[in-house]
Amino acid sequence: MIFRTDRNNNPTAFTTDIAKEAGLILGTDYEQGDPFRVGKETLYTAKLLGDPIEKTIRVIDKIGFFTSSFHPRWTYLQMETALWKELSKDQKKFIIAIMYTAEGGTEMKGLFS
Repeated sequence: MIFRTDRNNNPTAFTTDIAKEAGLILGTDYEQGDPFRVGKETLYTAKLLGDPIEKTIRVIDKIGFFTSSFHPRWTYLQMETALWKELSKDQKKFIIAIMYTAEGGTEMKGLFS
């Protein structure tokens, strides 16, 4: 089974809403990917164009792990924004690898070695 992460080149399976909020550009940084339902709402996974790790780091650098109302963006991992910003690129890549595994990804594991 190929998960949303792999089908959309998106290690943390973030949505198009998150991509937009983080300042990624539709058609340049991402496209609309797989739809999925949350309650009655349909959301779309951002299908990342280019380097998925670089794009994911940009997103988390910009908007962090919590929404403006302090809800976690990812239920399996929360991190203080200040701590995230202190990490090196390799450390951030390691955290994203953990998130990728939690999301069920398998096809992009080579990006994290």
